[in-house]
Amino acid sequence: MMGKQDRQLKMIIIDIGQLVPEGHLLKKIEKLIDFDFIYKESSAYYSQTGRNSIDPVLLVKILLIGYLYGIKSERRLEQEINMNIAYRYFCGLDFDKNAPDHSTFSQNRRRRFKDASIFREIFNRILVQLVEKGLVTGKNVVSDGTFIPANVAWSNRYETTKEIERSSISYLEELD
Repeated sequence: MMGKQDRQLKMIIIDIGQLVPEGHLLKKIEKLIDFDFIYKESSAYYSQTGRNSIDPVLLVKILLIGYLYGIKSERRLEQEINMNIAYRYFCGLDFDKNAPDHSTFSQNRRRRFKDASIFREIFNRILVQLVEKGLVTGKNVVSDGTFIPANVAWSNRYETTKEIERSSISYLEELD
């Protein structure tokens, strides 16, 4: 007998985290990185009165997804977060919630944090934690011909986080 899909509406209770494989990068990041420091770091940029804003952790996580997966358009980033279950899980968005409009997080980044380095500091602090936890190596570097000191002897190696800082800054500049 030929089967046919049932289009009946159903109510289903789903744990979105069960749909994301254990080895997924975003699931590892969610388990190892504590994003709560963002509330303290960004509290000076928010009013104590008025309507609640979009969660600053959500804004940072959205841009982190864009950075990690090479999504260089905020419009595209919004679409991807709405479609991808792993991205939704990482951002804490259930199926009944959509990602913030692309203009919301771009205007926050451009207006609220324009003259402050806080956004880049938060972004870089997360990237450094990812390197320390071993989730991101920070070893893939793209050079534009700038002088980079090279040490042949292992005992004389030169360690720096400039590659991470530069790549995160260039990502934020590309979004502008």
